[in-house]
Amino acid sequence: MRIFVKWCGLPWCMFAGSWLFQGLDVDKYVKDATPVVPPEPIVELKDADNDVIRRLLNELRLLISLASITAWIKKLGLRVFIHGSALPDPVNDFVKAALAGGVDGLVAGDFVKMSVESVNIVSTSAEGSPTSYVMVDSLSIGANVPKSYGVILMNAPTDREWLIGARDSLKALGVKEVFVALGADQLRPDLVKNITDVLDGVVIMEVPVIVSLGFDERPAYNVFRCSNCYIDFETSGEIRKCPRCSGRVRPIIKPWGRYVVLEDRVLRLKGLEEIKTMRLDPPKTIYL
Repeated sequence: MRIFVKWCGLPWCMFAGSWLFQGLDVDKYVKDATPVVPPEPIVELKDADNDVIRRLLNELRLLISLASITAWIKKLGLRVFIHGSALPDPVNDFVKAALAGGVDGLVAGDFVKMSVESVNIVSTSAEGSPTSYVMVDSLSIGANVPKSYGVILMNAPTDREWLIGARDSLKALGVKEVFVALGADQLRPDLVKNITDVLDGVVIMEVPVIVSLGFDERPAYNVFRCSNCYIDFETSGEIRKCPRCSGRVRPIIKPWGRYVVLEDRVLRLKGLEEIKTMRLDPPKTIYL
């Protein structure tokens, strides 16, 4: 039985959640912080009952959605923070998903108490570190803004001209970075693209569900990617070189025997490295 990505609201999805496969009978899987393209497989299981499949689909859908939207915004050139209120339980799983997407930090507030070693905790106290941020309601832009390195605009209109005006007025006060807080309904490709050259970053306030997963009884094809040709080859066999350019390909879905749990720091670095090689358009898929 394979589980595969049916649909993603973005050109590709950043996979996260391989730790959920532990204890199951797994043939193949995708390593965390690896971009996959619909309808590529993410795992092949043996003897999994329907309750297990439903649980996996529900949990993976949210984890992959968070990792994917984070990675995609990073690919556009913006920095990304996650607000603690956006993280469902178990929090550690969603922190891992954000790290797989290359997240820059967590605005913990009173919602989450996390180790600094796991993820960068963003200070929201104006009297805190030299790189502290303050959260400012958009209606308060005209009032005195506490002195800080950065400002996170809450409840801000997503109108481009308004955001440019707010940014310019804040930076005239000495603010170095301006972020906007966005809910799930605002984390749309068209809207985010429209502000990429306006602001410095985005704070994710809710996890958007942008991924749909499916399963069937077919075995999962082996998937190999050529970064040079930007092609994913799906085959029942093995290939070591790209059939087009003869360059090296790398496996996307791997035998479970090579399963490795990535440490948090390694997970984020792997996500950032993957983002560099991906494009904003999906790679072409060829069946061999």
